[in-house]
Amino acid sequence: MPNEKVYEDAEVHDMNDMHGRRDSYRKNGDVSDGGNGVPVVWKALSVIIAMMALAYDISPLDLSPDAVPVLGWLDDAGITVMAALNAYQQFAKDQNAISVRLAKYVKWMMIAVLVIAAAVIIGLFAAIVALITH
Repeated sequence: MPNEKVYEDAEVHDMNDMHGRRDSYRKNGDVSDGGNGVPVVWKALSVIIAMMALAYDISPLDLSPDAVPVLGWLDDAGITVMAALNAYQQFAKDQNAISVRLAKYVKWMMIAVLVIAAAVIIGLFAAIVALITH
């Protein structure tokens, strides 16, 4: 067997072995991922986002003032629900559950709607200012 190569110190792994190790770290509750596949940094960030959303709710400065009957409350509710969905997504035990995936998609749809709404409100404000000044 002269053509056979011998690797004494090298370990050869296939992709299934790599995935098996990654899954075993998640199942064993590795400190780096918080025990459920989500890094601790993302969990901490979700707590910070939730606190910022509550501060936005309390703050008198809003994208849409609370004096406006419906729009004033919708932006507060939207940001709060988005922060709650983010926290649920990060702290859920089973990251592959359908409810976690649904929370992720709803959260991102809400973010898109809030960005579009902000652009519309800013555009309307700019149009009103332009009409008044001309």
